[in-house]
Amino acid sequence: METKTDVKINGMEYTVVSNEPEEYVQRVALLVNKKISEVKNSNGRLSTAMLAVMAGMNLADELLKCEETAGRLRAEMTEYMDDAKRNSAELEEKKLEVETLKEDMHKLEIELAKRDTELDNLRMINRKPESRSENYAPEPAGRYQSRPSVTQSTPQPARQVGGYSVNDRQRQESPQIREMQAKYGSSVIGRGMPKKTD
Repeated sequence: METKTDVKINGMEYTVVSNEPEEYVQRVALLVNKKISEVKNSNGRLSTAMLAVMAGMNLADELLKCEETAGRLRAEMTEYMDDAKRNSAELEEKKLEVETLKEDMHKLEIELAKRDTELDNLRMINRKPESRSENYAPEPAGRYQSRPSVTQSTPQPARQVGGYSVNDRQRQESPQIREMQAKYGSSVIGRGMPKKTD
């Protein structure tokens, strides 16, 4: 929809017909008026037509520079977007690698737990025979061993009497020896023959 907008440029009023809103047309008129004022301040002897041409030249120069800047920005933006796409693809690939590594790690943890259980079972199996052998030592089949009776007394050490070893217990239990010792004394010669004393 066309609208008519009254604007003032270089002291003169103009009616502008445009499809743009009135506010936008006023902004354009202010920008043109500013550029004409800049040219007039630099060279006040120029005519109105020359001022308009020079202001148009300045606006065109700024427009071309803005377009060049916009072109560079678009190229940089395109490069950034390509980099972002590549980085996104690499990120997805890394995520897949991480998921695969997590699955592998989970499998390894399960395998390690199984190995630990098997190792514990083997240790228990190896420990049982050792404990049985420490507490109980079975005798070989078909063989009997004689053990000394608990009631047997330990033999007394032998004593020297008249050059012969005589067991104290045997001497005490023999009445003949006690009788001879009482009659003839403790001196004995030969094979237990008493020596008569005067």
